[in-house]
Amino acid sequence: MRRGFLTAMLVVGPLAAGLSGPVLAQAPGSVPAPSSALSRQERNFIAEALADGMAEQALGKLAQDRADTEPVRRFARRMADDHGLKTDRLAGMALRHGIPIPRELGLSARAHMSSLRDTPEEAFDRRYMAAEEETHARAIKLYEAQAERGGETGDFARDALPMLHSHFEEARGIMAELARGPAPPQTQAPPGDAPPGTSGSSE
Repeated sequence: MRRGFLTAMLVVGPLAAGLSGPVLAQAPGSVPAPSSALSRQERNFIAEALADGMAEQALGKLAQDRADTEPVRRFARRMADDHGLKTDRLAGMALRHGIPIPRELGLSARAHMSSLRDTPEEAFDRRYMAAEEETHARAIKLYEAQAERGGETGDFARDALPMLHSHFEEARGIMAELARGPAPPQTQAPPGDAPPGTSGSSE
C-alpha cells in the first residue's frame, strides 16, 4: 500500500524525503495560488472533511494494534487505507485552493485517541466500533449535503458517499456481532470524551 501524503506528514513530518507528485508541488505549510475561486462553504467543507479523514486514518492505525477480534482489525485496516486515499485527494484540493493543511489532529480527535488508548483491551472493540458507527453516520449527512452542490467539492462528495455508506454498514454489522458476545466490563469514559465528528474534529 502506498504511503499517502497526509500519512507521511503524520508519521515523519512535513520534511519527509522521497515524496513526490502533484500534491507535493508546494511545500507543506505554504499557501499556493488558488486555481479557481471557492465559496466559504466549500472551503469549510474541505477543511472539515480533511480533519475528519486524518482522524479516521490515525484511529484506524491505533485500532489495528489494539483490536481484539479479526473483524475489527480488518475494519481498522480498511479505515486507514480508504480514508488515506480520500484524504490525499482532499489535501490536493486544499493545496490548489490555498487552504491550510493541519499538521496535527484536532483537539477532539486527540482526546478520543487518548481515551481509546486507555480503554481496557476487553472493551476496546465495542467502544471503537460504536464510535465508528456514529462518526460515519454524521459524515454521511455532511457529504450528502455537499453532494447536492455543484463544482469540485460536490463531485468529490458524490464520489465518496458510496464508500462512507459501505463503512457505515460494515460498522453496524460488526457492532451487531459484538453485541451477541459476552458484555465487556463497564468502563467510564473521561469527562468530555466523544468520538471525533464532522463538527468537532478540528480545532
